[in-house]
Amino acid sequence: MADTLNFLQNGYNGEVLEDLLTYTVQGNDTVREGLIHIKTGIQHRYTLPAVKLGNVIQDNVPTPQSTHGIKGEDGSNEYQFTERYLEPSDFMIYLEFNPRDYEKYWKFAQPEGNLVFRELDPRIQATMLRLLMDKKNEYIGNAIWTSARGGESAAKITAPEGCTKIGANKEKYFDGVIKRILDNVNSTDDEVKAGGQCIVSGTTELSDGAAVEAALYAMWKNCPKQIRKKTSLAFIVGWDAWDAYDQYISDKQVKYSENTEVNKYRFKGKRIIPIVGIPEHTMVLGEFSTGMDSNLWMGVDFANDTEILKVDRLQANSELFFMQMRMKMDVNIVRPAEIVVHTAYKKTE
Repeated sequence: MADTLNFLQNGYNGEVLEDLLTYTVQGNDTVREGLIHIKTGIQHRYTLPAVKLGNVIQDNVPTPQSTHGIKGEDGSNEYQFTERYLEPSDFMIYLEFNPRDYEKYWKFAQPEGNLVFRELDPRIQATMLRLLMDKKNEYIGNAIWTSARGGESAAKITAPEGCTKIGANKEKYFDGVIKRILDNVNSTDDEVKAGGQCIVSGTTELSDGAAVEAALYAMWKNCPKQIRKKTSLAFIVGWDAWDAYDQYISDKQVKYSENTEVNKYRFKGKRIIPIVGIPEHTMVLGEFSTGMDSNLWMGVDFANDTEILKVDRLQANSELFFMQMRMKMDVNIVRPAEIVVHTAYKKTE
């Protein structure tokens, strides 16, 4: 998922800017922070199997009594096998533009020779490519958390007033984390509940720093004890929640740090990772890493689909060019029973 493209630099220092001034986009914090495992080579469907054993301890007897795999009342012989799935969906990024639009900004782009046979300057490609890759990363960073297959109407999720809507705009090609969590908690479908159910520690809006601190304590108390010492266990929060919490603990009579400094991104020894992409009034606690032990997985087709870009003339008789990327993607949580969430988002009644 890392963009490894080399961009050419404009060496012209004449009467115009070296580069176009561009708006900064947010990028993809979830991948940049190493919070998701990416599984490549999925063309249709990939199974995420999980196994849970029950009570395997028995009295010592000369000949153990076999129940032939039948689960006992005390939990003996329990062998629970569950499956969750990654089913990447197709979508693409596409842009048409006229390179002559650059002529009044960049001297090298001003026409020389026959315009009909003029090719697209690599430096123009580099600028457009950089902008396109940034927007691609911004979209994926949001969609990981707030997308819903079929769009907002199919998501059936009520957002807090004035907050990001699940499945809005173009975030409609696969189910994101929030949609997966709420479906898991509210569904009666065994396939959706495979791997247990997520732990909801709170549903209130995080209006101030005190509310954030209370929510963090509730999440920690509800965290399964068997994963509390995992090194990849972390709190994923939005910047609004972090800023409120940071100000709250700085304002306390016994200060953690001075107001000119940022407090440690930790709670109970576990990392707090503020990211752009997670919706408002939502925090998630779980194992997040780039390894296979991560509780958040992304499935894509080819490993470098998100970096393969086609640039060509739109058609033989046109001076327009196009840029196109084709991708397949899906995300899912692997072990829902080991996810603790505080969110004010709810399934629409």
